[in-house]
Amino acid sequence: MFDHVVKEAENILGIPGEVIFKEGLKKFLVSKVEENNNLIQDLKKKYGTTGYLELEDKIKRGDVTEHPAWEDVILWEQLSRHTLKLQNLIFRLETGGAVAS
Repeated sequence: MFDHVVKEAENILGIPGEVIFKEGLKKFLVSKVEENNNLIQDLKKKYGTTGYLELEDKIKRGDVTEHPAWEDVILWEQLSRHTLKLQNLIFRLETGGAVAS
């Protein structure tokens, strides 16, 4: 069924299926980066910090209560790493680099 839809899209748009797939994947990845960035922005506002390491320091100094701040440090770090991986995939799609590693 997927192949049939791709063939129809190729015919309607006059664009090769590979290009359609690549652009669709890129848009999906960009939306996930934006989603992560929105969550990170919320954490920045919540704690008045610019990064998870700064938040970690605030917790250690006692400027911020440990719970739920430690969980937010972990989440923030995971979001940051995940975003970098997604941005790398986007870059590779844009430059023609192989997506699979």
